Amino acid sequence: MAADNNASMNEELRKWLIESKDEIKTSKEKKGKSKKPSGKCQVCGEKNATAVCLKCNRSVCKSCYFKLIGICKKCVPKEIASKWDGSNPDWEKQLGVEWVG
Repeated sequence: MAADNNASMNEELRKWLIESKDEIKTSKEKKGKSKKPSGKCQVCGEKNATAVCLKCNRSVCKSCYFKLIGICKKCVPKEIASKWDGSNPDWEKQLGVEWVG
């Protein structure tokens, strides 16, 4: 069942990325050179910023940033962001696989 949820979540994220691809590209082109993160995270306001969102240009911390896609939690639809909450689930249990070490 967890594998079904993950597959559904991955499919939703894939669709969102395809739909947002042009908007993100345009946003990145408008901003020119990459901005360097500074100060506290502009999403949670708690941790130091370590990255800059490609879409909105906010300085954000690791917890509020989806590194894989370069977008902060504020720019990802809430229904998708809530599924990617930064927790560290027991993937062996959820996916029904054993890690090979």
